[in-house]
Amino acid sequence: MAKYDYNVVVVGGGTAGLISAYVANLLGAKVALIEAGDMGGDCLNRGCVPSKSLIASARAAASIGSASQLGVSAVTQSIDYEAIHARIHRIIAAIAPVDSAERYRELGVDVMQERAEWVDGHTLKVGERKITARRIVIATGSRPRALDVPGSELPHVYNSDTIWGMRSLPKAMTVIGGGPIGVELASAYAKLGVNITLLVAGTQLLDMLTSEQSAIVATSVTSAGVSIVLNAQTKEITNNDVITDTETYPADAVLVAIGRAPHTSWLKDSGPVLKDNGTISVDTKLRTSIKSVYACGDVTGGYQFTHVAAHEAGYAGSNAALDWLQIRRAPRYNAIPWSIYTSPEVAHVGKLVKDVSETDEVTMVPLDDVDRAKTDGTTRGGIWLVSDKKGTLLG
Repeated sequence: MAKYDYNVVVVGGGTAGLISAYVANLLGAKVALIEAGDMGGDCLNRGCVPSKSLIASARAAASIGSASQLGVSAVTQSIDYEAIHARIHRIIAAIAPVDSAERYRELGVDVMQERAEWVDGHTLKVGERKITARRIVIATGSRPRALDVPGSELPHVYNSDTIWGMRSLPKAMTVIGGGPIGVELASAYAKLGVNITLLVAGTQLLDMLTSEQSAIVATSVTSAGVSIVLNAQTKEITNNDVITDTETYPADAVLVAIGRAPHTSWLKDSGPVLKDNGTISVDTKLRTSIKSVYACGDVTGGYQFTHVAAHEAGYAGSNAALDWLQIRRAPRYNAIPWSIYTSPEVAHVGKLVKDVSETDEVTMVPLDDVDRAKTDGTTRGGIWLVSDKKGTLLG
């Protein structure tokens, strides 16, 4: 009789969990995948797919508004948010089969659509039974961070998970948070005609950027119709307003986008060591403090991107499946690309301009010097190249 029920058990059915299970299964391991919620996780159901679908509609509306600059007369007759909402959910439904429990079962993975409970480094409770595994991969992701102020529980207060249930456009929306999610969605809803106030706790939008780069995005966001308020500390939300330390802002709807928190509350004191922020501590090969347990994706607190979760999952899945052969590999992060879908988009790879050292060199090419940008009428922005003294491109 086998010592364990499975070679690898993966907890979490988002990008990190799906790919971990896929890779471990591909390598011949007997694999179980546990997910109590929607297969596909945040990216499919509440993140990348719905947000970029919304942004596509917003971009279409904005294109009509700016068409006259290109010699084309066009007028927006109306914004049909019911149709936009329906399109978003059609796209989710069209992609869902790729991430479905049925597909993974066909691949040979045992999919358990129940909640996992931690027992120890080889044992999990699923429903009313316990299952054992030689190795466990934790890929439980993250959730929107809650705003701890009076009124945050009101029904018109949304986060990036729940906003996709909103069926009609409000007249006025206050967005709380100046990170990528807040900036993207504030811009999108403004282009759809919503009166948007964006409350930012810090001194600039997108604190990973330099002040110069942030100012370019702020100009774009403002031109889309967003009113940006910096150094704003939210104190209370009422049925009609958001109250800060200095001002009151009318809001038929509120979107809270103040970051994300890891899904680790289900792990008990006997679970892997957590960092101060609640994320799971892992080594370079994604192994936790418990030898038999790996973790990957948002739950580890690294880059909060779907493609990074996928990148890490390939390593976590193979390391868990093959570590009995002492074959463990470490993912690399020196050339991680990412984008923020403003207009212009913030497209980045490698070293941030904000993080350059004294030995680095930064060359900036303004877009108004680029002929192609001129032909498209998109000259706001620039290209920053970070290199070392030898001319090697770093970012």
